[in-house]
Amino acid sequence: MAKKKAFLNTDEDGWKKRPAAGGAGDDLDITPMIDVTFLLLIFFMVTSTMQATQDSDVPVARYGVGVDTRGATIVLVHNDGNGINGTSVIEVKESGGTTEVTTEELTARVREKVQNGVMDVIIKADRGVPHGFVQEVTRAVTEVDGVKFFIGIEEKKNN
Repeated sequence: MAKKKAFLNTDEDGWKKRPAAGGAGDDLDITPMIDVTFLLLIFFMVTSTMQATQDSDVPVARYGVGVDTRGATIVLVHNDGNGINGTSVIEVKESGGTTEVTTEELTARVREKVQNGVMDVIIKADRGVPHGFVQEVTRAVTEVDGVKFFIGIEEKKNN
């Protein structure tokens, strides 16, 4: 009696046969699909019109009015490297120049200025000053009742 083959893809000894080259294992050629995709992309790029964005009518800023520096106390905060508080220094700008102060002295000076009728305080800080230190200076200024503080900014220069 002859041996029956157990599987169709096996030879007489039971070993699997390799599929013939060019058989069912061919990959799908997607080159025409890529060509059509690029043709569609080029078509839409050529036929579309480029329109510039229209200028927006921006409303006027509510708090955009500047503060008169002649009637205000100006507080400068910057990094000095050898200041009272380590690297950050607080200075109060007065008519005779600037004076370095601590946060407690700053509160006393602002209180004195408020009693003389100067209610506005402008805080100007350098870019390198830590935000937490600027917050300490702001807290020292706002401890005085009736004071209005402003943050001094400088517009970016076009280089």
